[in-house]
Amino acid sequence: MATTAEKKILRKKLEKYEGRIDYIYKDSVGNLTIGVGHLLKDIDAAQKINFIHQSDGKKATKDEIKKDYDEVKKQTYIPEETAASKYKQHTKLKISSDTIDSQTNDHIASFEKELKRLYGSSKFDKFPSDVKLALFDMIFNLGMTTLKKDFPNFNKAIKANNWAQAAKESHRKTVNDSRNKYVKDKLNKAAQSKKAKETASNLKSKKDEKIMKDYSDKSKSRKKNEK
Repeated sequence: MATTAEKKILRKKLEKYEGRIDYIYKDSVGNLTIGVGHLLKDIDAAQKINFIHQSDGKKATKDEIKKDYDEVKKQTYIPEETAASKYKQHTKLKISSDTIDSQTNDHIASFEKELKRLYGSSKFDKFPSDVKLALFDMIFNLGMTTLKKDFPNFNKAIKANNWAQAAKESHRKTVNDSRNKYVKDKLNKAAQSKKAKETASNLKSKKDEKIMKDYSDKSKSRKKNEK
């Protein structure tokens, strides 16, 4: 299970790359979205959310939510990462900060379950923090289906605990260089840490072998002298 510290880092990074927007907008690929990358797949999904009026904070009706939804939907898609603010003028509703936090927490819990199904529950729990954070970013951006089907070499490397190879296979065409670098760096850091531990373990084994050999040699010498 992701630790409290890991979740805190994850929320911060998700907000950095997904934004934290309290009104409906179109994301970098044109999907209607709100909060921290929360997809509104249709009007029914939008109407299940507790929207309030930007002007006075009063609870919005389903018809009012539909009006905001339809108004943003008909706007021309702006393929820019900073385009979210340009949709605000077409909305009258928003969601509260608590609602955004609740959505994000639900996403983290849901994606953790999916990652455990993909890589194995006990195995995922033992992954280094850097690997977990990289995987959360991948699945949050791609979704389970795309991660599973379109990244076979990446998944093979993860299952083999080959973090260096996973880093090479982690590139996504749908995100900016900064976000790709973040995931790649996390996996490479895990690879370096793993290598350092293996080196330390090998050195310890060699040292232990030498100690045992020295002890054995001294024991043999002592017995020989006693004779």
